[in-house]
Amino acid sequence: MRYYIFESGSKGNSTLIASKGKYLLIDDGISIRKFKGYLSRINVDFASINVVLVTHSHSDHTKGLDAFEQRCIYASKSTTTVLDDHVLVPYRKYELNGFIITVVPTSHDAVGSIGFIIEDGNEKLVYITDTGYIYERVLSYLKDADYYIFESNHDVRMQLTSGRPQYLIDRIMGDYGHLSNEDASLYLSEIISLRTKEIVLAHLSEEANTPEKALEAFKKITSKRKVDVSHISIRCASQHEMVTGGNLQQEMING
Repeated sequence: MRYYIFESGSKGNSTLIASKGKYLLIDDGISIRKFKGYLSRINVDFASINVVLVTHSHSDHTKGLDAFEQRCIYASKSTTTVLDDHVLVPYRKYELNGFIITVVPTSHDAVGSIGFIIEDGNEKLVYITDTGYIYERVLSYLKDADYYIFESNHDVRMQLTSGRPQYLIDRIMGDYGHLSNEDASLYLSEIISLRTKEIVLAHLSEEANTPEKALEAFKKITSKRKVDVSHISIRCASQHEMVTGGNLQQEMING
């Protein structure tokens, strides 16, 4: 399995998952021009993208969906208009384009927001962003993955001193907002395992976070909890630069 995080953040989100010559797109909150530009860089034809999973209805995750035919789009019933058999329901599994997708609910101020566990028969990837916290039941689904693309949105101190309106700070830090660096690191410390190869901290705020602070929080909390992460590559996604990862060698064999 291979992943390409084209963009991640409040200005736009789009992530492509590849395995055995097939593709899944998670969200498309960027322009069609930019999206096709990213595809060109990785030599993927736009016509080969025929499954688009949508996490929730906010525009930074959906504004590029018009570029796709409705038959390509899968989402919760509350998120966008989808075909009847393309409605995604939490805690159910779906087989789409050679992938097994398990849908889990997230806690965000968008009705029907969801995250995904994606498996290709060999590896497992967890994609969780835009959530104020993670339900206890969901945690068991997230354990023991090869790859995590996981929200680490804000540094609490930076958020509180950001100068933003108080209502916005309250929204972001509330149960229906976004995970802080500390929250993300605590959750990750509970679910990663010896199987885990890579973590990408995602949806970082440009106003109330830095990659350094997100990584520092992860290292501090895993060290304090005595969680071995020496075998794991950890990076941050970006709003402005594509981040790639996964098993390139396997993709070259299968591709």
